[in-house]
Amino acid sequence: MVANHPVDFSADLTDERLRLLCLYCLDVVADSIVDSSSINDTKWTKGCLPYGRLQGLMSRLSLNNELPWINLANKTMDYTIRIGSTFVQFMIDDPYNPKKIHRLNSNSIENTQSCFDFDQESNVMLWRIFIGIDKLDPQAEPTATLVGYDSNRNPICFWSYDEEIQIPMTIEDTRVVEIPEPLLARKQNRDDSVNETN
Repeated sequence: MVANHPVDFSADLTDERLRLLCLYCLDVVADSIVDSSSINDTKWTKGCLPYGRLQGLMSRLSLNNELPWINLANKTMDYTIRIGSTFVQFMIDDPYNPKKIHRLNSNSIENTQSCFDFDQESNVMLWRIFIGIDKLDPQAEPTATLVGYDSNRNPICFWSYDEEIQIPMTIEDTRVVEIPEPLLARKQNRDDSVNETN
């Protein structure tokens, strides 16, 4: 498996941006799994609701002035976001063994971008965020993995969202406390104390 970080291929795909985006996505998907868990839900509603809500989330985030680096570049069913200037699509699938192979085909937005970026040194032509849902374990949390593909659709970059905070921990400076110097005394030997009492 390749151990590159997405930022090695695109300066737009920083850890901070990817973590924030995936956190939003996983919250929305987890809510949609709960909302589509009634006895009246079918495979269709369970499959469509998370994907549709992700599309709605991307539309809402693209209007958010606090996240100016997210834009919804394509509003169709294969909706595409732009993180900075890098295009990314979403898939609800297994990132290591995708079943929806047709979703790895580039759309017109990505094709246009790849024509402009043909002279760039980056080997990644496509970016996909995979949302993994464990259908056998309804209690399992969804996962998010960003995968970068080369022009032959070979995965060359994997990045997975991890809930643990990856930032260095700092503490405030503590006040200096003066500790008095201890009084030193010679330790008495047991034999000496016994001899003194005799």
